[in-house]
Amino acid sequence: MVILRAVIGVVALLFATLSAADSAVEQEQAALEHFAADLKEMQVSTKQQVDFTLRNEDFSYLKQSQPLASPLEAPKPPVDTRKVVYQILVSWSLGEAEIKQLLQSYDGDESVELVFRGVPEDMPFALALAKLQRLSLETKTKTSVLINPVVFEDAGVDQVPAIRKLVDQKAVYLAKGTTSTASADEAFARRKEPVLSLGPLVEIAERDLIEVMKERLAKVDMEKMKARALNTFWDKQTFAELPRATRHRVRALDPTVLVPADMTAADGTVIHKAGDRINPLDMRPFTQRLVIIDPLDPQQVALAKKQVADYGAKQNVVVIVSRVAREQGWDGFAALQNEIDHAAYVLRDDVRSRFAIDFVPSVVTADRHSFYIEEFAP
Repeated sequence: MVILRAVIGVVALLFATLSAADSAVEQEQAALEHFAADLKEMQVSTKQQVDFTLRNEDFSYLKQSQPLASPLEAPKPPVDTRKVVYQILVSWSLGEAEIKQLLQSYDGDESVELVFRGVPEDMPFALALAKLQRLSLETKTKTSVLINPVVFEDAGVDQVPAIRKLVDQKAVYLAKGTTSTASADEAFARRKEPVLSLGPLVEIAERDLIEVMKERLAKVDMEKMKARALNTFWDKQTFAELPRATRHRVRALDPTVLVPADMTAADGTVIHKAGDRINPLDMRPFTQRLVIIDPLDPQQVALAKKQVADYGAKQNVVVIVSRVAREQGWDGFAALQNEIDHAAYVLRDDVRSRFAIDFVPSVVTADRHSFYIEEFAP
């Protein structure tokens, strides 16, 4: 199986951003669906799990089993005990048959990486990956394949094939015009030249992937995308919309917890015994004043404004809203903060459940032993 990796994080990041901005997404999805059956066949036949993952900064096909032994595999020369990597720089301009042969020739050799500069012109990224993946169905190989334009730039290569040998991440030589690591090693041993010319070269069919992505990024209206994201933000939020309190009430909430089993430190020291009762307020006082309101009710907005005015100088007053008028969006949220002359936050479900907030408006305070939830009638 071909192991696909993209080692340049910026390429993955640009691709992720741009895929959301143009019609290539539909093309890539169609390509993946087209090859879904082939991928499944490969998974079953080789008993390997293949995942195509787009995240933080990687496109990866991860192998989970050992390389398959090839009865036709030629004897390999001894490998340097230091970390040795042969980067074989290739292109689809070499022909599909040549790529297949390389995959088979270096199957199981973990020191070899086939490196492409990019993807063929006008071909979506996912379709290019699928094209390589199809070859794995035919060759049943595990040769590592990279799409890494930086390798080409660092090596100064604009024609292929070429081999760059690295030892401990430092370049030893660049052999142009060959895909044979043995021939390249032999030539370097004889000539001791850092750049070797060993055979004919062809032009690279793929453009530098980073340059392509930069061009596509330059065409994206970032301000428009930002505005669209801001305008749809509130439509995607889930609010804990609470009923209006109908009477004045103050409830005490004891945060004490019962230790179910002995709690010990790493050295075995008992910190708390089973049956101990722990009150978090004994260890850390709660100095905030939480004011939870429905901002669509003018009376509750006035209450929040008064709480800020009365207690803001001596307490950390935190205004929390149970919902936001979606049609007003950020303008309405900003207007609320201007009205109360204070920052506001959206009520999260964990805060609502932790303090047992059942109605709005509610004000949460605490002493050394308990929390107090005060509800206000209209």
